[in-house]
Amino acid sequence: MAVKVFVNSDNTATLRCPQCQKTRVVDVSKYMRPDAPTKLKAKCACGHSYAVYLEKRKYFRKQTNLEGVYHYSVSNGIVSSAEAQGGLTVLNISKTGMRLKLNSMPRFQVGDLINVEFRLDDNRNSLITRDVYVRNIKGLFLGVEYASPPSLDSALGFYLFL
Repeated sequence: MAVKVFVNSDNTATLRCPQCQKTRVVDVSKYMRPDAPTKLKAKCACGHSYAVYLEKRKYFRKQTNLEGVYHYSVSNGIVSSAEAQGGLTVLNISKTGMRLKLNSMPRFQVGDLINVEFRLDDNRNSLITRDVYVRNIKGLFLGVEYASPPSLDSALGFYLFL
């Protein structure tokens, strides 16, 4: 199994050996490809070799497994609007968006605005309600971007730093 490593803005990555936990910072600029994910093989000073998957994102994504719901206003021009809703799981969260898995096929499209609601697994069990734009759909999986970014002092901003 490959270890996921985030690449910093200066094209360096911190590699941590899964065997001995020793870390080292490596310049990965010559390995990065703009059109595809990059998978490398790394070898630690302890002699252990392991696969590394390089991921370059602006912001860290926190892996989650949070249950929630979505709400979507459907408008077809004849009927003013009807609301559709369904269950979802928040798979990961970042400063600018989320990755969601729906319980059933979506009725909306890329570019549509939906509302998502879920509770964090923090000490306060904080309720999060956000309007998000759908940026990509792959089957039941969605990539969404916040309609307005949460402030860093909100429960979600604090949760990302835990």
